[in-house]
Amino acid sequence: MSSGGSSSSAALGSSPPSAPSGKSAASTPKVATDDVSVELKSMKSERSPVSRSIPLGEDIMQIARIGEVPVMQKMFDEKKFTANHKDEEGITPLHWAAINNQYAMCKFLIDSGADVNAKGGESAATPTMWAAQRCHYYIVHLLLQNGADPLLTDVQGYNILHLATIDGNAFLLVLLLHQEIQVDVVDQQGHTGLMWAAYKGYPACVDLFLRWGANPNAVDDGGLAPLHWALVKGSLPCVQKILEYGADRSVKTRDGKTPAVVSQEMNTTHVWYRALGEAGYEPDGTRKALPMGLASFLQDKNIMSKFFFLWPFLVIFVVLWILSNMAIYAAIPIAIVAVFGLQWVARKAASKGPTEYRILQKTPFLSGVFAGSLFWVFIRYVLYVLPATYSTSPVLNIGFVVFFSLTTYFYFYAMIADPGHVPKLGSRNQQRAVIAELFEEWKFDEENFCVYCMARRPLRSNHCKRCSRCVAKHDHHCPWIDNCVGANNLRHFVLYIICLEFGIIMFLYLTFNYISGLSAPAEPKCNILNDEICEFVVRDTFTLLLDVWVAIQLVWITMLCAVQLIQVSRNQTTYENMRGHSIDRSDPSSRAFASAVTAGTTSLDAAGLSASGHGPNPALAPGANGRHRRGCLQQWSSLLGFDTFFATARGGLREGPRAARPKNPFSRGLITNCRDFWCDPAPYFGKREPGSAMLGGEVVNYNRMYESPLRMHTGGRYQSVANEDMV
Repeated sequence: MSSGGSSSSAALGSSPPSAPSGKSAASTPKVATDDVSVELKSMKSERSPVSRSIPLGEDIMQIARIGEVPVMQKMFDEKKFTANHKDEEGITPLHWAAINNQYAMCKFLIDSGADVNAKGGESAATPTMWAAQRCHYYIVHLLLQNGADPLLTDVQGYNILHLATIDGNAFLLVLLLHQEIQVDVVDQQGHTGLMWAAYKGYPACVDLFLRWGANPNAVDDGGLAPLHWALVKGSLPCVQKILEYGADRSVKTRDGKTPAVVSQEMNTTHVWYRALGEAGYEPDGTRKALPMGLASFLQDKNIMSKFFFLWPFLVIFVVLWILSNMAIYAAIPIAIVAVFGLQWVARKAASKGPTEYRILQKTPFLSGVFAGSLFWVFIRYVLYVLPATYSTSPVLNIGFVVFFSLTTYFYFYAMIADPGHVPKLGSRNQQRAVIAELFEEWKFDEENFCVYCMARRPLRSNHCKRCSRCVAKHDHHCPWIDNCVGANNLRHFVLYIICLEFGIIMFLYLTFNYISGLSAPAEPKCNILNDEICEFVVRDTFTLLLDVWVAIQLVWITMLCAVQLIQVSRNQTTYENMRGHSIDRSDPSSRAFASAVTAGTTSLDAAGLSASGHGPNPALAPGANGRHRRGCLQQWSSLLGFDTFFATARGGLREGPRAARPKNPFSRGLITNCRDFWCDPAPYFGKREPGSAMLGGEVVNYNRMYESPLRMHTGGRYQSVANEDMV
């Protein structure tokens, strides 16, 4: 049996109905004794609200469906119908208004005395269930406010929490979980919401349930745990998350089948082995044994972060030493072998380290590359360059020391400082209050609320998956400082790369003067260089190779400086530069994003929103459960900032009327934007007030900016620029 999403495959439930229906979108699973298969019953749609030829003005169900409140009022005034009118199947007007997202009609019917807990249709479902099935969480909230019972079940034993989970809407789950519904409430077959989310392959919902306290080892009537159902679907993120929360790796079904057996029968063994490996387990589920008692060290995040940060110091030295002390024909292959060998050690340590470090690019390794370069530049300068040039190039030396010191300070500050984490709420009561406030303001959506942080999202903020926090005025997550760049450290980051630019240029000048002043060897020998170049190279090969290394970095640093300075002049962040300022709910990109949220993810990548534009969302296609992988060239383009540089260049050279470009609601003109950034009263050397910045000559706080300041309004409403992280 395959792990796909077709009706013939193993499944816990079916897809949401295409026609209005009061039935739940799931069928009772049947676990066979031989293949753990689950049969899926076809979901029968409820009948259309117009079952016979009735004039529109007399069909109360059709009036409720299209939301014609005046016509409904007239029908009530004429005593033709009441708000609790039912058809032959027990369906009320409130059912049809709820499933069709007719908020005004729902409110009118409730005010007119409609029973919010009336059950109707073949599934004996309430209006709240009908609304939950279509993820109309504003309707669900209205009904809950007016007495809807969230624990009522339909004929199949599903309450609204189960129905919301089956449809995968994280925002609806947030609303329901704050209604004090037990997180592990079960349906008639003993399935919890976590089991449904695991089977359906919704990582955001799985994460939400587990953070809320769901039991990762709960079992249904067939003895299947959430881990079994995640493997039936073959969702790697879901399996990883369940393992992270301590799921039993050898739990058996009622028929004695472990997750390993289920993965074999569902053809998801590759998912199971990969999840185990990245979680630090052997294929049989046992903890990986490490020699010499290294397990305690490799699992200590504090120790491993220092290891990954310091390891590039050794890598850089070894490579430079090999290239400078061996014949070129032997040095190059040996250096390549050394790089791959040392890289293999780092990757091996990452594979056995903390879960979040299983991918080397997610460790402080890249920040260590820069810090290691900085360290060896300093050592070489102090021991060799400075003694030889302090008298011949005093100005250059003073300038280099100043810029080197500033680079070091701003680099480490940007790396260790709080980038502007949006404060989290202290309790679930506070979260409930914020959610209620957002509902009142009609802003309970992905632009204004973060389901991961359970907090209101300020303007210009983003949730960084690497840091697992929302960051105010989020610019991007920079792997070279192993930290986000946001409201609190953006100016320090810009100063760091500017000082680095000048420092490298001065170092190159100084080392050229230093090497030129060295005496030439008596008989220089080179295999591929002419005598003149060879005579210069062999004077101090190590320093010259170090020059080449820092000169290569000068390329991407120059582009990064150009991008950041242009963005400063526009009062624009890197994310806004890459995605555009306007996120209009009618725009295709926003529709893709909303669809992705409904599918259980709040990732822009999963929603098909790339840096270069907006595209379809392959993750939402039937049976799609893989992640789009970027090629090596694309990954390095992102790491080095090439993609941002070219996007900025395209934006600056874009033809056409300015009115056709997305309007920047935060810009106050070039002069004011630069003055706001550079003349911000916050100290250059030291911490600023969290989230504070200048905007239009006035101090604002991006941690608490939920409404647009004066002059940012466009047509009576602001343009949001929130969401998701840059890699």
